[in-house]
Amino acid sequence: MVNPKVMISIALVGALLLLGLMARAAVRRFDLSPEQRRRTKNMVLYSTLVVIGVGLVITWAQQLAAAAIVASGFAVALVLFNKELTLNILGWWLKTMGGSFRIGDRIRIGSVRGDVIDYGVLTTTLMEVEAMAEHGMRTGNVVCVPNAQLLTEPVVNETRILNYEWKEVRFELPASADWRAAEATLVAEARAIVEEYRPDVESELAEMSEHFAFHAIKVEPHVFVKGAPNGGVHLWVRVALPSRRIAELADRLNRAMVDWQQTAT
Repeated sequence: MVNPKVMISIALVGALLLLGLMARAAVRRFDLSPEQRRRTKNMVLYSTLVVIGVGLVITWAQQLAAAAIVASGFAVALVLFNKELTLNILGWWLKTMGGSFRIGDRIRIGSVRGDVIDYGVLTTTLMEVEAMAEHGMRTGNVVCVPNAQLLTEPVVNETRILNYEWKEVRFELPASADWRAAEATLVAEARAIVEEYRPDVESELAEMSEHFAFHAIKVEPHVFVKGAPNGGVHLWVRVALPSRRIAELADRLNRAMVDWQQTAT
């Protein structure tokens, strides 16, 4: 004779799966953005699985009680003797569920910065980038980070959607220099740089606005001016630069200013 609890479990799972599928189908009729629709469908799926799990636990409570004693003892032994292994697996699970980065992203985990070239259950492998340098150039070193750090260290993803960084390139002029002419040169060169990829950065900013509560950043470069104690002038330009070309494009700005200074003198 079939155990009544088996029949109850089958009926429960079938009914809840049917309700979950109906709810996911209903989401399509809502006026939502693609990202909101995806998240809502995932929430319905996770909620359905949780309810199914709770229902099965209640149904099989007596049978699970004895198994839970054995399982809890095994879990305690596992944690005590394999703490680091467990933490690494939990870090991988957190990364997988949260989608904090993918292969190819440039991330910072604690004091380590680099491009993700591989990741697994135990470690994440990065092509190292100098953590304190603004130029964004690779060192050539390969760093393996234990996934346990994903539980305790903040993960900064520099290129999840937006592959650009707003950098400030600074210059100091003597008191005798025509700072307005220098400003015009700097603005012209910065605008010429940005025009090479303006459609891309604007598209990524729009995509970021759809995914997050995000106020768009101005793409147009801007030059700031401040007087120096010695009577000179500090100029610095704030400009959007591709994360992997910062050094190259900052060098163009530096060269433009050197050319201007040589011409002016």
